[in-house]
Amino acid sequence: MVKKADNKTRITIRDIANAANVSISTVSKVMNGTGSISQQTKDKIKRVINEMDYRPSELARSLHQKKTYTIGLLSSDGYGRFSLPILKGIENALAEAQISVFLCNASGSPQEFKRHIDSLLAKHVDGIIVTAAKTDKREPLRLKDNTPVVYAYTAVDDDNAMCVLPDDRGAGKLACQHLIEQGCKNIVHITGPEHFLAVQQRSAGCREVMEAQNMPCFAEQYGSWSSAHGYDAMRLLLSQGIDIDGVITGNDLIGHGVLQALYEQHKSVPKDVAVVSFDNWQVITELCRPTLSSIDFQLNELGRIAGECLIEKIDGQDRRGKVMVPCYLQPGESSCRYSQA
Repeated sequence: MVKKADNKTRITIRDIANAANVSISTVSKVMNGTGSISQQTKDKIKRVINEMDYRPSELARSLHQKKTYTIGLLSSDGYGRFSLPILKGIENALAEAQISVFLCNASGSPQEFKRHIDSLLAKHVDGIIVTAAKTDKREPLRLKDNTPVVYAYTAVDDDNAMCVLPDDRGAGKLACQHLIEQGCKNIVHITGPEHFLAVQQRSAGCREVMEAQNMPCFAEQYGSWSSAHGYDAMRLLLSQGIDIDGVITGNDLIGHGVLQALYEQHKSVPKDVAVVSFDNWQVITELCRPTLSSIDFQLNELGRIAGECLIEKIDGQDRRGKVMVPCYLQPGESSCRYSQA
């Protein structure tokens, strides 16, 4: 059994080599994933590293490979509703490469945003991921030192940029197709502010499906991303005597308000009116009665893809363009009149 060092003794790569009865260069190759080393030798060295609780010097590794093994995540999502799931996916992608993340809340002033960028560049991060609370376009980062940048859940007007985005148009189509499959013929869309790019793209997806089915397209009900907007808009539509049998809501909070209004008007959900939403925020969807069907944008997967794209850019690969991450329906009780099997 290999003896671990006490708190006053720092284990070195030489100690690992001696304990494993191999050369220092062999240990270095195994740790860096280089060279042609037999699997048996790799397993032995890794076992010794674990037994001796060896932690390589990050400074030494950085100097040797000219990398800091750190990246920055700049987020303007002050509440973390979208950036935290994306961060989890990024960390999953970076874990194997042993890269750490500096998370910067850039939801304040432009001066604060610049301060965060300057701080990350001063730390010599290997790359930066920029994310936001909405997918609308933003100004690209102009970094003089050509630090690799990937944009996640936000886009820029730059053909050389790498952007990873949710498929909002596809989400609108999926939500509408689902309600049609449940037998809905008069579908309304109660959503957020009209100027949001996500709202425009989801509406376009919904209309594309309804027009293909020769179904009536009612005017979208725009408003805030709130339960109160869903409640008020639903009551207004019902008061107009429209024979509504399907509702698409802009997010789960709006869906919550819609369900409340339907309940008060003695509408059975989903028998009379089927409801489907966007975001799949389980804090909301699972508390709704009935539980709310919602489109999931796979933010963890979006973050993982963004992380992998950044690693490739750091390694010198030419990654540019847009990656659209597909969404899926998380069925709940609010829309499923028929079996989803």
